[in-house]
Amino acid sequence: MVYLGHDGPAHLGIADGKVGLVPLPVYHGKPGKGLSIQMTVRRGSVTLLSVVQRRDGSLKLLVAEAESVPGPILQIGNTNSRYRFSIGAKGFLNTWCEAGPAHHCAIGVGHIAGTLRKLGDLLGIETLQVC
Repeated sequence: MVYLGHDGPAHLGIADGKVGLVPLPVYHGKPGKGLSIQMTVRRGSVTLLSVVQRRDGSLKLLVAEAESVPGPILQIGNTNSRYRFSIGAKGFLNTWCEAGPAHHCAIGVGHIAGTLRKLGDLLGIETLQVC
């Protein structure tokens, strides 16, 4: 099981249950205050996508499919969810990190790695699926 979170906006259409607009007394270490969206990603199939820039400037699509699963999450004013990967938490984290992901990734509902691979083929961008 891997726990992933995101600070900032999220698409309400992928939420599971209540979505909250939460005032933050400190905006993640930056001066001032702010607002954030607090929600959990809908239970079921999900796909992670990281657009990776390589040393030579070219791009790579890094993809993983998982399941959003129930369980406790941090109530800190962010989008937080728990995910189960077919290769386990350690296998996912090791393989994902070895592939050099960008700092941010997108999480969408459904298993769409095949569609992302086709997009990569059309754009001439390597697509690496880790699970």
